[in-house]
Amino acid sequence: MRNYRIYLYTTISFVLVYILIISLIVSPLIIKVKSTTLLQNNINLATQEIQQVSVISGNALANNLPKETIVNSIQEAISGSDNESIYLTVFNWSGTIISHPDITKVKTKNDQKSNTISNIKSVVTGEELYQHVTSIESYDKETSEVIALRPIPSSDLIIAAHLNIEDVHTQTNTFKDQVRTVFFILGLILLLLLLIIIRVLSIYYERIIDRKTAKLEDGVLNLSKLNTSLENYQKSIAELQTNTEKQEVIEKNKEKEEDIKEIPKQRLLTYIRNELMPIAITDISYIYVENSISYVVRKDGKRYTANDSLDQIYASLDPKLFFRANRQTIVAIYAIDKIIKYGNSALKIEMQPISEIDIIIGKNKVSVFKKWLDM
Repeated sequence: MRNYRIYLYTTISFVLVYILIISLIVSPLIIKVKSTTLLQNNINLATQEIQQVSVISGNALANNLPKETIVNSIQEAISGSDNESIYLTVFNWSGTIISHPDITKVKTKNDQKSNTISNIKSVVTGEELYQHVTSIESYDKETSEVIALRPIPSSDLIIAAHLNIEDVHTQTNTFKDQVRTVFFILGLILLLLLLIIIRVLSIYYERIIDRKTAKLEDGVLNLSKLNTSLENYQKSIAELQTNTEKQEVIEKNKEKEEDIKEIPKQRLLTYIRNELMPIAITDISYIYVENSISYVVRKDGKRYTANDSLDQIYASLDPKLFFRANRQTIVAIYAIDKIIKYGNSALKIEMQPISEIDIIIGKNKVSVFKKWLDM
């Protein structure tokens, strides 16, 4: 797999950020909200239970039912309920337990030291209870918290609702495990989706880069071939020019032939100021038109003017040595220094000496230019 480091770094970064967010922010918040809601429901349920028992017991006392009978009925109803999340106890104002799920604790002193605010208020809230439960560092199976109190009318008895701390911790730990499992699976799914997205994007951009690279390589290869052909053609022209004897023979033969075309000019008549200046064809670098004036530039960089138009000048030049690059420019083969790509399909010619204007061969003449270079 390409760029495996990207996937490795992405995975590590995602895991670190995901764990940081989930463990420090999201998970504790969800657990707190869920636990607080659970405790508040327990408080509401306990409040209803002690209210019902208090009202029923108060009515029984008002109807002259013996107190002992009422206490026995409560004891029978709550017996063995201390394993549940909420259970009830009854004690008198002196702190002696009258009824308890564990009958062995009946007639003993209520020595429970609660850290909750139940010692001051008759009912606590879910938020307060959650803060207290989470602050307990250690507890045993008998640990409980009084979460609601209510007196029985016309008696010295008080009904207390207890919260089983062990059961609360069990429910909380179970919910924590469920939350961790859900977020673990969600994290795996998100990580997989993230890696798939990165893979799709990387494949897309790799294809774009490959296409651009291929085009660039083709362009470089074509330019290399073009410059190589230019060098070969320039060498051929140089060899042709140095072979003067063969040229003289060819010129004599051409003079004898009736249908021979006119020999290209060997010199071009130009002006510098008001002085006539003939320039040898071999000394010309390029010719261009500007503001309807034809300029002839020599190899040494000097510029002269000509009376003839660019069409007339090109008609008198040897087509093997000169090429009409565009409407404004004629270039000499031996003065071309380099050919470079220009835009998508055009070419740009760099001359020696450096030309004063940009010499561009349009895409319509590129094939003609290549053929002129004998490609």
